[in-house]
Amino acid sequence: MSNKTLTLYEFDGFSLDTKQRCLLYADEMVSLTPKAFQTLLVLVRHRGETVEKETLLNEVWADTFVEETTLAQNILTLRKTLAAFQKEKEFIVTVPRRGYRFIAEVREIINDDEIVIVEKHTRTHITAAQKSIHDSDETAIIPHRQSIEKKFSKTKIIGLSLVGILILAGGFFALRYYRQTQNFTATKFQQFQVNTLLSSANIRHAILSPNSKYLALIEQKGAEQMLVLRQIENGNIIEVVPKFNGNFIGASFSPDSEQIYFSVYETTEKNQPLIGSLYKIPFLGGAAQKISHDIDTQPAISPDNRRLAFMRRNPEANETALIIADIDGKNERILAVRNLNEGFTNGGFAWSPDGKLLSSTVNQSGETGKSVQIAVINTETGEQKIISRQEWLWAGKTAWLKDGSGIAVVAYGTKSPNLNDEIWLISFPEGKARPLTNGINGIFGISLSDDSNSLVAVKSNKITNFLTASLKNLEQSNPILTKTGDDSLLPLGADWTSDGKILYSTTTSGNADIWTINLDGNGQKQITSDPSAEFLPRVSNDGRFLIFLSNRSGQINVWRTNADGTNPTQLSDNENVSDVIISPDGGAIFFIAKAAETNAQVLWKISINGEFKTQTTKRMTFSPRISPDGKTIACYFPNPETKKMMLTLLSADNGEIIKHIDAPKSDGIPVLDWSKDGENLFLIFKQNNAFGLWKLHLQTTKAEKLHEWENDSIFRFVVSKDGTNIFYEKGIETNSVVLLKDLSVE
Repeated sequence: MSNKTLTLYEFDGFSLDTKQRCLLYADEMVSLTPKAFQTLLVLVRHRGETVEKETLLNEVWADTFVEETTLAQNILTLRKTLAAFQKEKEFIVTVPRRGYRFIAEVREIINDDEIVIVEKHTRTHITAAQKSIHDSDETAIIPHRQSIEKKFSKTKIIGLSLVGILILAGGFFALRYYRQTQNFTATKFQQFQVNTLLSSANIRHAILSPNSKYLALIEQKGAEQMLVLRQIENGNIIEVVPKFNGNFIGASFSPDSEQIYFSVYETTEKNQPLIGSLYKIPFLGGAAQKISHDIDTQPAISPDNRRLAFMRRNPEANETALIIADIDGKNERILAVRNLNEGFTNGGFAWSPDGKLLSSTVNQSGETGKSVQIAVINTETGEQKIISRQEWLWAGKTAWLKDGSGIAVVAYGTKSPNLNDEIWLISFPEGKARPLTNGINGIFGISLSDDSNSLVAVKSNKITNFLTASLKNLEQSNPILTKTGDDSLLPLGADWTSDGKILYSTTTSGNADIWTINLDGNGQKQITSDPSAEFLPRVSNDGRFLIFLSNRSGQINVWRTNADGTNPTQLSDNENVSDVIISPDGGAIFFIAKAAETNAQVLWKISINGEFKTQTTKRMTFSPRISPDGKTIACYFPNPETKKMMLTLLSADNGEIIKHIDAPKSDGIPVLDWSKDGENLFLIFKQNNAFGLWKLHLQTTKAEKLHEWENDSIFRFVVSKDGTNIFYEKGIETNSVVLLKDLSVE
């Protein structure tokens, strides 16, 4: 035995053990990566002090070059982990442009008694509350914890230590069995390594083959798409499906990795509905064979390679249907049906390993409102069951673990501080959700290897510049800030203040906050600092109020503060607002949220004090912008006759249609703003992968292209309040295929 002094840190029910390098909450093990633990330890040791970003980078990532975004992500992970146990408590605050401060009260626990040293020559896994600690191969010290107020005798310490040794000895064998059974999901990806396999702006979908040797990639080049196969080991590329003027819906490997099944919307006549077709092709290329028609998701192939499943959308019947067919496309039958408002999503389906169930993400209504959940469907009876209970706004493709004990999914939640997707593991059948990592772009797919040790997803990355320019001389732009990150799924937004500053939201600190910046790039100032997300800022013309969207209440709602960010007040109580504007006189707020009776995103109006809320439109409404006189709202709205989304002028008073405008065609909903005189609209159109600024004369509906950016995307655009200048964010977005390798594999 040996006399030692152990130091532990306790705060708000947590215990940070510096020797065992673990964090506990009320004797429950808290899962932390080594870097997250080290980051927390540095902050706790310097509690109450501002720890500079450089200090954290040097102490946690010594001799390793990492960017500040890695540190911000680590801080975000810590905040979310601590908040899972103490939801109302803030532990780490951001000190703008400097670093972070740990603000909780901390108590040091000292043990001066004798302790038992257990010699350990093999790697041991200690399990507590279904979370594992991975010890090093060095000698392990198992301390007896005590507070200053209560001491244990030496005899009790020896007795407890011997019991502990016996528990460890028996627990090692029990753990091996437990991991092979019901605890498989809980142990997967507790620790993992992330490797970037490739990066390209052209990637639109990525699928890992079951044997982990290949990636099937859908790429976009100009107006054309193609399907290629990439060997993971050496990076060789094989073109499987040549370029064509259509749109891939998705692709899947056969269980033996020998065939690729893919669905496409082939080119059809203008204004005709898109009908998807299903093909299969040998994985090394060859002649594609058409096997089915009328498909709206990627296909899912059964484990025995005998059946396939897909979704078929039927707008006339107001439903989405799960279709089961033989592997050759014959003998179709409808297995399950959901109405469009609560339908199966575009993520498609995934077969359980035994082929008895299919999983899918679905739109669902509940007591807390509308959300996206995971459903499982019996492949014989069609019986449906919701297994998740998360507040997700969106969720994509699902993938089963090899033993059927859990489902991986990429989803975006209402409480996301950086407005981005996370990878989740959902235990089955319990439905317990555990996040793995965020910053993933779920629309590009997720897939697991057949041994469940490798997971592939896609991460999007932006490198952008903030610029201003005079509307009279758009060729002469003024760069004010270069940025990386801000890879949120929702637009972060920007606005001009009356004194000519730029108001914008950014996720630089790990969560979306609102800042201001001068036109020369100096004078950056953080306005909001809540751990939740604040974005789409709008400032009243008189400079009194700041209006923005935030998920600090658990749902995305409209909030109002004073111009300096003080006195926050929630104005709306709708389910997840997606856009907001303020009237020129500052008396009314208009915002986009779901209608009470449908899933349609419609326009609402509420007073600046949060009173007199009314629904202004009954149909889908996008990108509302109000005229300088406050009488007209320009937006994208469906033409009642053609059902086509068109640039539309609506009455700000009652939402009645004033005029539909046949504007130039754009890939996606354009960004728009008004001229100062209210006679023109400025719009950012995307055409053939190039962004252009257009001026639309409202009286003549004549459109004039003012400027084009050939090699950059435009992410934000707003006209100054005096109508003379524009602010915009331009840059490039690349997609990186990332491989998560499970490090808990024995």
